Formats: sequence, structure tokens, C-alpha cells
Amino acid sequence: MQASVYKQFALRMLSGNWGIAIFAAIATMLVQTVVTSQLDLSADATPDVLFTSILLLYSSLVLLAPLELGRNWIYLDIAKEDKPTLGLLFDSFGSLRQYVKAVGYYAVFYLGLNLLMLLLIVPGVWFYLTFRMVPFILRDQPDLSVLAAMKVSKRLMDGKKLVMLKLLASFIGWYVLVLVTGGLALIFVQPYLETALAGLYLEIKAEKEAEHVKTVS
Repeated sequence: MQASVYKQFALRMLSGNWGIAIFAAIATMLVQTVVTSQLDLSADATPDVLFTSILLLYSSLVLLAPLELGRNWIYLDIAKEDKPTLGLLFDSFGSLRQYVKAVGYYAVFYLGLNLLMLLLIVPGVWFYLTFRMVPFILRDQPDLSVLAAMKVSKRLMDGKKLVMLKLLASFIGWYVLVLVTGGLALIFVQPYLETALAGLYLEIKAEKEAEHVKTVS
């Protein structure tokens, strides 16, 4: 399908759900803002300052990872036409097992993404597209380990990476607006994009399940 179909789907699902969707975006943005305000990753930074900033950035995952996971769960529930609650945003804080999975996934995801992006952009993009669906998978299959969920995501995205890439590219204009507004527009753009991604996930999942049924029968 064209990217416009997923975007229309997202807007339709967000109708009546913008309040909780925006709250989820603001909650993570506030934590990210507090963390980034303490960082100095400039070219002029001394090695000690740079190391401390990187350490702080990854240490912040103890707060950010569960929130990011909960945010994705909210957008997935919206895409499913389930009524998410605000408590879902903080759900991983209430379960040690889920909390460890949230921190573990995002630590691996961001570390792998950043390392690959430093080497070459293409491998970094491949990594992002391959494992971006993990938060949605952990919502649907909470008993899976992070590694198992990453394997499922890899299988789901086999042959579908270009579809996601086109969807992400279609939001370039929106991210220009985010830059122009000093990041303020992100509270609207993030729910829009991530609900569209959730719609894509649901479609791919249904398609793969149908293929599996055909193969078995």
C-alpha cells in the first residue's frame, strides 16, 4: 500500500484519542529534554566531558525505555481501536520482567543504531527498519524475550523494509515543521507517525499470519 493509506488510517484512529496520544508524546519529550540539556556532545568537548555525556545518555534509558515502550503500546492500542489508558504509559515500571525487557531492548536498539550509523548510513537504516516493530510485538506477545521479539520483527520485516522506508520518508515535510517550530510540533507528529507505523505492523502481521495458514493447510 501507499504511505498515504497508513497516514489516513492513523488520522482516523487518532480521532477522539488525540488527548492521550499527545500526553504520551509530551511525557517522553520532557524526560528527553531534561537529559539532553545536561549533555555536551559538541566537537569542542573534552574526552572526559564527551564520555560523561554518552554515559548519561545511555543511563537515561532507565527512565526513557519504559516510557518509550509504553508510548508505543498506547499507539498500538489506538490503531487496534482499543481504548488505551494513561497507566499503560507507565506499565513497565510495575513489572520487573517487563522493565528489564524495555531497558534491554532500547539499549541494544540505540547502541546498534548509533554504531552502525557512525560506520555507514545504510546499515543503520537497515537495522532501524528491521527491529522497529519490537515494541509492538512485546505488546502482543508479552511472554517473548527481547531476543525472540527481535527475531519476530526481523521475520515480519523481511520484504517489507521498503514499505516502512517510504512511510517514514513521507513524513519528511512534517519533520521540517518540527525543526521550524523548535520541536513543538513533535507532540502532534510523533503520535501521527507512530500510529501509522502501528497500522503498518498490524497489516504485515495479518499478512504473515495468513501466509502461515496457507502454508500449513
